Amino acid sequence: MKLLTNFWRDEAGLVMSAELVMLGTVGVIGATVGLSAASTAINDELVEFSHAIRSLDQSYEVQGHTSCRAWTAGSSYRQQDVEKSLADLCGQVEKGNRAVEKKRELKRKAPPTSKELRKKMEAKKRKQQQKKNEA
Repeated sequence: MKLLTNFWRDEAGLVMSAELVMLGTVGVIGATVGLSAASTAINDELVEFSHAIRSLDQSYEVQGHTSCRAWTAGSSYRQQDVEKSLADLCGQVEKGNRAVEKKRELKRKAPPTSKELRKKMEAKKRKQQQKKNEA
């Protein structure tokens, strides 16, 4: 029995609930900040990678060949200048960002007030009454 009372009075390893909540909060905030930083870093690396891939010059030229009664046509391809293609790429990204912002603005618009809703409902009832009177 004395052993149980000693355990009951011992507070050396006790973690208070407030301390536990604080540790949990710090852990969640730290994880959120870490994931946000990782997301930003990955996005930046992918942008750099896309620019690096676009900077590769893929132009080529193959001369045609002619011999005794046989020939093959030549072929060539000239890639667009890197500066112009990177500008196009950045323009497409900006266009996409503007479209996303436009959708966000539409979602942020305030819902109609009760007065506006009441007017719409009254107009709808009037139209229904007019249809009944005409029929």
